[in-house]
Amino acid sequence: MEQNQFDLAIIGGGIVGTNVFNLAVLNGVKAVLLEKCDDVGVSATKANSGIVHSGYDPMPNTLMAKFNVEGNSMFEEMCKRLSIEFNRCGTLVVCKEQDKEKLEVLLNRGIENGVKDMQILNREQLLKLEPNLADDISYGLFAKSAGIVSPYMLCIALAEEGVINGGVVLTEFKVEKLEKIDNQFLISNGKQQIKAKYVVNCAGAEAQEINNLINAEKFDFNFVKGEYILLDKSLKGFVSRPIFPLPTKEGKGVLANTTVHGNILLGPTATTCEKDDTTTTLEGINFIKQKVALSVKGANFKKQIKLFAGVRAKCGDDFVVKKDKNVENFYMAIGICSPGLTSSPAIAKHIFNLLKQDGLETKTITPKRRKPYGEMDKLSFEEKQKMIKQNKLYGKIVCRCEHISEGEILDALNSPLKPQSIDAIKRRVRPTMGRCQGSFCLPKLLKIISQNKNIKEEDITLCGENSNILISDIKTGGYYE
Repeated sequence: MEQNQFDLAIIGGGIVGTNVFNLAVLNGVKAVLLEKCDDVGVSATKANSGIVHSGYDPMPNTLMAKFNVEGNSMFEEMCKRLSIEFNRCGTLVVCKEQDKEKLEVLLNRGIENGVKDMQILNREQLLKLEPNLADDISYGLFAKSAGIVSPYMLCIALAEEGVINGGVVLTEFKVEKLEKIDNQFLISNGKQQIKAKYVVNCAGAEAQEINNLINAEKFDFNFVKGEYILLDKSLKGFVSRPIFPLPTKEGKGVLANTTVHGNILLGPTATTCEKDDTTTTLEGINFIKQKVALSVKGANFKKQIKLFAGVRAKCGDDFVVKKDKNVENFYMAIGICSPGLTSSPAIAKHIFNLLKQDGLETKTITPKRRKPYGEMDKLSFEEKQKMIKQNKLYGKIVCRCEHISEGEILDALNSPLKPQSIDAIKRRVRPTMGRCQGSFCLPKLLKIISQNKNIKEEDITLCGENSNILISDIKTGGYYE
């Protein structure tokens, strides 16, 4: 088979695309993952609450409900295999005294969807779980099967496991041409062309543009922006699990959440937007502050370290996961809004079964397992000393806020899916993600990357093309003289 010839091409390196890619490779398929950005997990996946939902929210008999519950049951094994932290901490939907009946509606919907381990708790029971609930909260639906995960780290791990088992990931590959000739697809970004027998469109906000290139089915999309406030890790324990208000027709509402790393995450908003609008607004941030106070009290906004936003693509009231009607061997998983993260392994399984039914050949392989990134900060003193003895760079701290060593950064730079930008390294081992947001460690980080990749510091980007951090060296660029 030619070097640029593949059995399967997946367009889009978000959480669904990386799940499809991973599953295909582990079943012996020669697969390529095409991502327009400089790394996987960059768009909607990155700006995600990181919640593995239990499944009480989707309407019964929808793909959302089916894949949510099935996907939730797959997370334990998947994260264990990938050495990714997953905390099945449960979620709470809280309400005032007069709204208890609305909680019962959610409870019954969850039961109909097949969700287990749910119960409505009174205030006394709730305060044992979450002492910082607002004073007028009387009841809460506790869904024990829900949890939290790092969505972008899961995406990276799925892609890395695919790469070490023979899969190919092409980043900065924006699909500009897609055509079918002699029963195979030709896919080009204007610089490089690959061929594939089967194609799966997991392109998120760009999904309809990809369908248009090949004259596949047309769908009406709308885009919803969610803004977030991230608080410092010093507030760890303010909440111990995601806490939701009662959902509305706009969405699940503004929640208070904890990340697997211990930060407190507040949001999101839900406003109609253009597909590439990831701006944050004063109006949105004030809205979050106002609404989160209805569920919890005492949120310390002085500890705010970052504002960000993501865009989710919606396609009607349900997911679209199917084979295209017009183009043979062309499949799609589009309109994957919430609970897309939770549903992603189940969506991938469904798509892969469709591919096999249509002739995609598989074979048994003995998979290699990815090596997780070391987290020095979580090791005991003795374990740290042992690592430093083996490599002194593990004792050289680069990021003070997150206690990240030069050794850990070099491990990330030499990983199976090599990061090409500052943000890509941040998503792997967390430098620039702490309280100072990189004001201390960024100069050192630039120097390490420059030496490792043998490139000028001026050529290093924040997040890919047209995001260079430095203009020139002040001494050699003429400014100093």
